[in-house]
Amino acid sequence: MNSNDTTVSNPSASNNTENLMNATVSNEICELVESRLNAGERVTILHLAKEKNISPNEIRNALIENFGNRIQFKRGRTGGVILT
Repeated sequence: MNSNDTTVSNPSASNNTENLMNATVSNEICELVESRLNAGERVTILHLAKEKNISPNEIRNALIENFGNRIQFKRGRTGGVILT
């Protein structure tokens, strides 16, 4: 093999793996939010982001994608995530 030869990886395979991981994390976050809300706990995006080590924007997007119009975000000291 020549040192100038390069191996080209299959980018779609890594994208599929990344999408599967994102979907798994998204489902995990949504289940966590639902269980905490059902238990009467206050849920905030910032706490979820710190707990899962994911950016708050990714958390918010995952929740919007999964819950759609059922989810509300309330700002402020008593704010958090609300499911209707």
